[in-house]
Amino acid sequence: MFKQTALALALLTPLAAAAAYPDKPVKIIVSNPPGGPVDVMLRVLASKLGAAWGQPVVVENRPGASGIISTSALVKSAPDGYTLGMVVASTVTIVPFAVDALPFDTQKDLQPISLVARTPFIFIVAKESPIKTWEDFVRESRARNLSVGSFSIGTAFHLVWEQTARRAGIKALYVPSSSSGKTQNDLIGGQLDVGLDAPSSAKGLIDSGRLRAVAITSPERFGGLPDTPTLKESGLDYAPQPWIGLMAPAGVPRDRVALIQKSVSDILKDPAMRAQMQTLGMIPIGSTPEELGATIDADRTEMAPLIKELGIKLQ
Repeated sequence: MFKQTALALALLTPLAAAAAYPDKPVKIIVSNPPGGPVDVMLRVLASKLGAAWGQPVVVENRPGASGIISTSALVKSAPDGYTLGMVVASTVTIVPFAVDALPFDTQKDLQPISLVARTPFIFIVAKESPIKTWEDFVRESRARNLSVGSFSIGTAFHLVWEQTARRAGIKALYVPSSSSGKTQNDLIGGQLDVGLDAPSSAKGLIDSGRLRAVAITSPERFGGLPDTPTLKESGLDYAPQPWIGLMAPAGVPRDRVALIQKSVSDILKDPAMRAQMQTLGMIPIGSTPEELGATIDADRTEMAPLIKELGIKLQ
């Protein structure tokens, strides 16, 4: 009798331990500073995860160095599921090919958990611009010298522009900027012909009529800007959308990865969460760890030769 009871307890112990997770606060590290769309989305997600798990889920902002600082902190943490990271695509698909060395291996030191969101970009012009459509942009670029403004060299915005321009056969001067606001002001002031921006940054000026959106990079029309045609509608069968994904240090037990993934996926199905993410310029996704891993591999394959061709070096 005693041996049977002991055997039963021994068999139940691993299951009880797995079921107990999480039994203390969970931390999610993010490279974005407080207050921006990614940070806001993450804090809502963290709050909902905390409610589902019955434990606090805290957000720790570690901005700087193109995500190297935050990712370094993530990979150095214990692989127990109590430290996670909200990682933007560029950290693992652009940065590794644009710096001389990294203090971690993005392919070996990270455990994908779930794609959380895609972030489409929009091509915008000033309200007085003669460019009314994507077709106008392509045609004008072949007739005269145009300028396209967006974020600094080596960012996701810059690489999306380069990818799109190559496929559309557009040649234009890329003008890097330190902020979305500066690009928008340069468009309104006539110093730029076209801008590439995030929906959340430009929507206010679009709604007020000072800027116009001529195309969006999502595969289908985006609910936050329903009147803006996609590139595919405009004749270019291409839909580049950087992503945001939840990851962990390599080595987290599979059952914990599965629990976290399911919790995130369930939250991303909630209509209220989806509506809030839309206001932040995001398309909720939810995926398996394997799907996120495959996405990373595909993006790396596409980015590596492009970054080399452009000679991009991040400091």
